[in-house]
Amino acid sequence: MLTKHIPLINWARFIYGFVALNALAGAIILVLLPTFTATLFFWPINPPINARLFGVLYLGGAVAVSIAVWRNQWEPARYLVPVLVTAGILITWVTLLHLDKFTPGIKLAYWLVIYIGAPLLALVIYIAQERRGATWDVTVPVRPLTCQVAVVTGWIVLAAGILLILWPAAAVANWPWPTSPLMVRIFAAWFGAFGAGLLWFKVEHDWQRLHHLPYLMIAAAGLDLLMVIIHWPAMTTIGLTFWLYCGHLLLFALVGGLLHWLQIQPIAQEIKV
Repeated sequence: MLTKHIPLINWARFIYGFVALNALAGAIILVLLPTFTATLFFWPINPPINARLFGVLYLGGAVAVSIAVWRNQWEPARYLVPVLVTAGILITWVTLLHLDKFTPGIKLAYWLVIYIGAPLLALVIYIAQERRGATWDVTVPVRPLTCQVAVVTGWIVLAAGILLILWPAAAVANWPWPTSPLMVRIFAAWFGAFGAGLLWFKVEHDWQRLHHLPYLMIAAAGLDLLMVIIHWPAMTTIGLTFWLYCGHLLLFALVGGLLHWLQIQPIAQEIKV
């Protein structure tokens, strides 16, 4: 039996729609116009590989939130709350550490409004939607092993993201292409947001309301690897740090695939029997 989900409140759907459009605009600028970030984005990003890696993360976020707006159902969109809240908190923290790198004036003000406002609005949406009688009924249970893999990975990813924000110097010094503490911290903040999303498996127990997150993991890792291939000439070293970088992306995608595989195994076994 399918669970009946409640629709998004109109103003909540509008906010999510704005978030999706904002992320899409960022993705277009960073992916298609990476050499124009000084004028079109909130701070100059060099070299272009950094802009494009950031852009594909925005693209993944735009797609995920757009799906929620299109479906117009609260419960399948609920997993976005821990992701948006964590991303907003961590990126605001990173911004305050690097205020001097941002273009002052309206751009900086807009950036801060977005990333301070996003977690607050996400929490307001959560409270308002839950008060309307949102369901937590489980139709496709998350298997215990799936939950364990997600939660352990989530803690590791969130902890690694926070450590990189606190101490980016070693990563910058050994990065396989030119980067900066700001960019390392921005990537770490997004990485941490994924970790918070995986921790949501401990709260939400219906696979139908969680399966988009592993897809996002696979897509984000795959697109980042594609950007590395496209910008191969930008590599300053093809040593251990390069393979560690590519390896962590591959592992991230494999964990996303593993979560799906663990869920379909019981179904496949039942069909076989």
